[in-house]
This record gives sequence, C-alpha cells and structure tokens, in this order.
Amino acid sequence: MPNLPRIGITPDINDLAAPETEYVVRQNYADAISKAGGLPFLLPYREHVHDYLDAIDGLLVTGGMFDIDPALYGQAARKDYVMKPARTDFERALIEGALSRAMPVVGICNGMQLLAVCLGGELVQDIPTEIDSALEHKPDQSASIAHHRIEISGTSRHLQMPRGEVHEVNSVHHQSVLPSDAYQVLAVSPDGVVEALEKKDGGFAVGVQWHPEYGVADIDALIFDALLAKAREYSRKKK
Repeated sequence: MPNLPRIGITPDINDLAAPETEYVVRQNYADAISKAGGLPFLLPYREHVHDYLDAIDGLLVTGGMFDIDPALYGQAARKDYVMKPARTDFERALIEGALSRAMPVVGICNGMQLLAVCLGGELVQDIPTEIDSALEHKPDQSASIAHHRIEISGTSRHLQMPRGEVHEVNSVHHQSVLPSDAYQVLAVSPDGVVEALEKKDGGFAVGVQWHPEYGVADIDALIFDALLAKAREYSRKKK
C-alpha cells in the first residue's frame, strides 16, 4: 500500500495566559483530509517550521474567530480587533515556507485571508461597514447550513470549476480579501466579496472563504481532493 500524503493542519489556540492553554481544531478538518486520502497531522506552534515542512506533503491553514493585524497588509486598524499574533506569525512562516517549496497549500476563511496577505494582497477590515449593500457573511446560524451563493468568476489552473457555475456555501466571517494582481480571484458572492482565490503561477495555493470541511456545498470535496492530488505529486517529487 502506498504511503498516504501527510497534510499539516494548523490549530487554533485559547488564551495564552490561561493556566492550561489548549490547542483546538475541529474534527471535521481532519476528517475531510482523511476522507480525501491523506494523513492529518496537527502542527503545534513552535520554531520548527522547516522541520514541519520537511515532514509534510501539504498544508491546510484553518479558519478562526480572530482577525489579522492590518499592519501586515499596510493598513491602519479602523477599530479594535481580536488578534492572535502567535498564531498568525506561525501560520505566516508556514505559508511562506510552503510557497517557497511549491508545496500545495489550502487556506480556509481566515487561512485564505492570510494566504492573500502572504501573496501581497490586502483585506476588507469589516464587510458590514465597508461594502455597500453587503450580504450578512457572519449569520447567526450553524456553519453546517448553506447561507448564500457564490459564482465561479475566474478560471483555475488546478480546480475543475467551470466559469459561471453557481454554488450554495456556508459563511462565517466579517473580513474578506480585496482583489489584487497578486492572485487570481476564482469566485465571488453576489455583493462582490471574494470567495476563492488561487496563486497565479507556480505551485498549488488556493484559498476559499467558506468552510468546505463541513461538506455543505457540492464543490467542497473538490477542494480537499485537489489538495491531496497535489500532495501526492509533491511527495513523489521529494523522493
């Protein structure tokens, strides 16, 4: 039996000042990787980024209920944000290291936003106050329920998503990615919010704003299947 590709998954972390700080990650992230044919590995925040990257074949940067420091994308903060510098610094190092190796990367929600920043893009700091007639992108409902539609607006180099297709996805965010020459926008919601992006050249680096680990949308499995296909290619090239 061939070795299964190893996919590193970034966890969230609770209060660093708490007596018993915990790494936390939802089971459905690991389940999605396993279902697609990979071995999920949790990556604790350490200074062993290069060692982690040596050991894995692909990277999954998860979502989280916090914001990226606007200074990282050249903006001043417009209000007080909940930020997690330890997590962001760790994930930035992983993303930048993975990109330099042409290792396949998928960023989900906050992970997509950080991928965009690492590629040179900027963010909408607060959708409700910055986008006129915006949809509610952080509804008071479970992420296991589809909330709004997206339209495939760009042509991917790696994902079989025909332009013009419409899909119903879940949504749990108040920030979003601004369009940029740094990446290809693949999908948008009806209010123009960027819902998926891809690195324009080089290896596989894809971000999605919704949460495909819940398996709500009919294209969710496609994201993980593509990550694992690219991870298998990457693993073969390493040998």
